[in-house]
Amino acid sequence: MPLPTFRCPVCRNALTLDVVFAHDGVRDAILHLVNAHPEAGRLLRPLLAYVGLFAPVKTEMRYERVAAILGELVPMVHAGTVRDTHGQVWPAPMDYWRQALEEMVARRDTGGLKLPLKSHGYLTAIVAGLSNKTAASAERRTEAQRAGHAGAGTAPARMQPVTIAEPAPRSAIPENVRQDMLRAAGSRRAETIGDTE
Repeated sequence: MPLPTFRCPVCRNALTLDVVFAHDGVRDAILHLVNAHPEAGRLLRPLLAYVGLFAPVKTEMRYERVAAILGELVPMVHAGTVRDTHGQVWPAPMDYWRQALEEMVARRDTGGLKLPLKSHGYLTAIVAGLSNKTAASAERRTEAQRAGHAGAGTAPARMQPVTIAEPAPRSAIPENVRQDMLRAAGSRRAETIGDTE
């Protein structure tokens, strides 16, 4: 009696349990998925949908190709960084990868991608863009704090009560200093009057 078959939603291949557990390409693909990240559950669905973007239009995707794509992608996710087209390295936490994968699938659904994909270049550009936006936002906040804009400080700093120092009491001017000031003001007045004559 043959084992039941089902179709892979990513590569559209018919699978049986013996293929899933015995085929090297399938096994390697599953291992890459499992090891993608400790929180791979949040990443798994968009990752599988992304791999499907590489599937040929008229033929089935080979298991080895699925494993190869994941073998390229998983190390980038593990690294936690991504290099943009200018060579700059950006932080790339798992949440950026998830957002980028979801955006790629959304673009597929709206017809915004030429399929099948040939590389991960567009995905890495989206991840770098997310990181760049975050860095720019942090820089704006830092500059606002430096400029002293209201509400730009840290929350604990804004909650501290403001104390206004009492002005120092004025003391009387000593008489000798006062006489010197009056003489200097009188001589300046006399000079001014002499200049106008």
